[in-house]
Amino acid sequence: MDIETHLLFISEKEQNNKDAQASMAYLYEAFKGFVYNVILKKIHFNLNKEETALIVMSNVFMHVWNNPLDWEFDPTIHQTQKGGYKSYLSVVAKFKFFEELRKSEDSRENEENLIDDNDNEWKWSLLDDEFDFLNEELVKRRNLIDECLAQFSAKKQDIIRMYFLLYEDDKNMNSQNIRLLERMFETTWQNIRQTISRAKRDLKKIIQSKAVNK
Repeated sequence: MDIETHLLFISEKEQNNKDAQASMAYLYEAFKGFVYNVILKKIHFNLNKEETALIVMSNVFMHVWNNPLDWEFDPTIHQTQKGGYKSYLSVVAKFKFFEELRKSEDSRENEENLIDDNDNEWKWSLLDDEFDFLNEELVKRRNLIDECLAQFSAKKQDIIRMYFLLYEDDKNMNSQNIRLLERMFETTWQNIRQTISRAKRDLKKIIQSKAVNK
């Protein structure tokens, strides 16, 4: 039975929970070591390192259980299902690790209120419908987005993903998230702003161009 079939069984858990649990158990056993090692390599602190890795790993597989059809095999990008699914799990693991860091952040009081200025030129000046369009494309065209991001360096990919993950509904970045980004990528907010400014303009052109050609 291939990976996509197991994921299909999981998606039908309300109709057949027994088969769904069996498929989930199979995927967990097949990929738990891989996911754990991916997370462990991202943890640069020693306190509760293994415990954190286990928590994040659990969150990764909970995501799989809740969103089994988020991934589908694309033979134009990956040679095998296993390789493609490992790439997908790596991305989920990164996001879940960042989420865990964010949750564990101590709240800061009396901190400088750093936000993105609404009229800042670097902010890309997106109209509401443009912003909604890109949000929809991120969900509908997951493989396309991965292809676009592949044009950037690994660190810039992480910065871009983390930026959009932490962005608030009002399209501002609060001070707590700014400090988290600075510490996570060991750079200044100004450097992160410059990276995002360049990347977002390029990414918008790539997404819109490829979406038109689909």
